[in-house]
Amino acid sequence: MTAQPLKLRRPTRLRVVDDACKSLEDAILSGQMLPGERLVEATIAANLGVSRTTVREALLMLQQRGLVVTEPRRGTFVTRPSPSDALDLKMVRALLEGFAVRLGWQYLDDALVAAMETLLAEMQACRIPDDFPRIIQVDLALHRLLVERAGSPRLLNLWTSLNGQIGALMLVAVERSHATVEDVVTFHRRLIDAIRGRDPLVLQETIIDHYVRRGLDADAITSAIERALKALSTPEAPSDAATPGPQPRMSER
Repeated sequence: MTAQPLKLRRPTRLRVVDDACKSLEDAILSGQMLPGERLVEATIAANLGVSRTTVREALLMLQQRGLVVTEPRRGTFVTRPSPSDALDLKMVRALLEGFAVRLGWQYLDDALVAAMETLLAEMQACRIPDDFPRIIQVDLALHRLLVERAGSPRLLNLWTSLNGQIGALMLVAVERSHATVEDVVTFHRRLIDAIRGRDPLVLQETIIDHYVRRGLDADAITSAIERALKALSTPEAPSDAATPGPQPRMSER
């Protein structure tokens, strides 16, 4: 365990396992629990005021999110996603979001830009590492706005199913690049600027680059994603007389 006593928030919601998982996740993302640290069920249960069974279930949820790993006869430890797992997640997110903007790019309007700017200002006010859990929630809300514009419930469900792993992905990216909040904000501002440009292909390329940085392998991966998206859909030119469809529901924050 760490030298400083843990300050875990006690569960308060009806589903105690979910809240225990959230409390532990926040502790990991904010740096209270470091990679390689062993997580002792009895200690955590006493700190949270829950049963060891609840803690065990919460740790299983965290393992699915790539934040902890359980080793036989050794215990459960804080971890990070492997490079291959992180790349796999980034490719899938890039593919889903790239397809979403190809489907709904005519609805990427000034209202969307304003909503994203509000979220970006909220992100700007955060600090790393203490506010990192909140940064992740703002990131998810910002990207969800893009995916909602596709107007496809199934696409949104597929995208949402990966949300639990995004915290670990972002944590790895920030740790490896020693990024600041300003870096994270600038990274997301490129998306907003691409939306303002009203060019679906440029926005698609920006989304892919957002997840898959340029490099030897990244170039090949980017080309593969772009070919897949081109085969899936071809954007139509906008019409001044076009009647916008029903606006997707804004995500709750």
